[in-house]
Amino acid sequence: MADYTNLCNKILENIGGKENISNAVHCMTRLRLSLKDKSKANIDALKEIKGVLGAQFNGDQFHVIIGTTVGDVYKEFCEIAGLNESEVIEENLDIKKEKFNIKEIPRIIMNYLSGSIAPVLTIMLGCGFFQVFYSILGSGLLNVLSEDSAIMQTLNIFGKVGFYFLPVYVAWGAAKKLNTSIPIALVIGTILIDPNIVSIVQAKHAFKIFGFLNMPLNDYSSGVLPPLIAIWVMSYVYKFIDKHMPKSLKVVAVPFFTLLIMLPVTLCFLAPIGNWIGVGIAAAINAIYNVAGPVGVGLIGALWMLMISTGMHIAVIQMAIVSIFSNGYYPIVFFGSTVANYALMGLVLAYFIRSKGEEKQLAGANTVAIIAGGVSEPTIFGLLFRNKRAFIYQIIAGGVGGFVAGALKTSFYTMAPSNFMNALGFTGGVGNNFRNGVIACIIGFGLALLLGLILGFEEKKKEA
Repeated sequence: MADYTNLCNKILENIGGKENISNAVHCMTRLRLSLKDKSKANIDALKEIKGVLGAQFNGDQFHVIIGTTVGDVYKEFCEIAGLNESEVIEENLDIKKEKFNIKEIPRIIMNYLSGSIAPVLTIMLGCGFFQVFYSILGSGLLNVLSEDSAIMQTLNIFGKVGFYFLPVYVAWGAAKKLNTSIPIALVIGTILIDPNIVSIVQAKHAFKIFGFLNMPLNDYSSGVLPPLIAIWVMSYVYKFIDKHMPKSLKVVAVPFFTLLIMLPVTLCFLAPIGNWIGVGIAAAINAIYNVAGPVGVGLIGALWMLMISTGMHIAVIQMAIVSIFSNGYYPIVFFGSTVANYALMGLVLAYFIRSKGEEKQLAGANTVAIIAGGVSEPTIFGLLFRNKRAFIYQIIAGGVGGFVAGALKTSFYTMAPSNFMNALGFTGGVGNNFRNGVIACIIGFGLALLLGLILGFEEKKKEA
């Protein structure tokens, strides 16, 4: 294992020392730090440290971009700083809470969405591969197996299980995010797709819960917003009941009264509201596509890496995920971002071919990270933000490829890894959708590669 002691010491030196840290966690590429005094963070100095790809504030957190070795750096960082991994240091508890700021509402909502859905993405990716193979082997592409065959039926079942039961998975993720009762949350998620409820909805028979509460007849299978809204409300109901219930009765009474309140409220009010919002979001995204057409897809492709660098992509992805479960396919966002990924792959490959010495080693690591691992941030912060030409090439290649994807009317039907297999998300649908999606990806990849190889890159500025 590489020695990250010097790197961690320099990071600590430029964030105000270990005394200034209240919380330290990490994701796939970043150290995510909560600082007691944000003014002590020397962003410019941090960016100059060898091994640091970038540094920025994202809401209340301070992010130090490390790359794919962040897990090892984090362990060393915690040891030097005297922290247990994922430990939260509670200090200054007597300080008054900041006043509610309406400007923070969008950030809070997006934080809740991303934190709740992130654990579920692994399920969607895993089951998505079964859908991919179903599309490849069936009439959608190769047409080598009948849809009635045991293999195709199995692939179809395994693929759909990750999406039909999405309300249950999302309820679990939301409960984890809000630190509330997971078992009760699972019951609420399950009621949305309970066979008895589904049969009532399909039969379109009017139904009154307890004989007096009208239940709207909506299909919540594969729904995202209904469980998110329901579990958010449930977290407050559960907390209130648990606080006021005698200890001797808590084991039975808390779950009973929580469910007594939440099940009818969810089915009659909260879930319909979530369904209505989801339909509205899907309609809005479709309207944008109808107006902007290929240009809109091109803009997504051109600006996607900039969105990732600022965290804006999280909000966009959440809205797109909501839309898929209303429309049955992924809209403008995902085929624009897919082409952008391939453009970045072509760009970093070109940079690897042209670079020398230590830069070539870094470029090689970034090439493997994006092409094999699907991790784009090391290249974004290590190349795009340090090289103007590279940034321009990415915008051009991603924009052109995205425009082609939009012009060919491609659609993205399933979740796929963001690595070299990303184009498998175009499998499904009818006609030449997969072929057209691949063509757009090849254009994005090839154009970025050619621009980098032919026009070259700016030389890295020498350190003073």
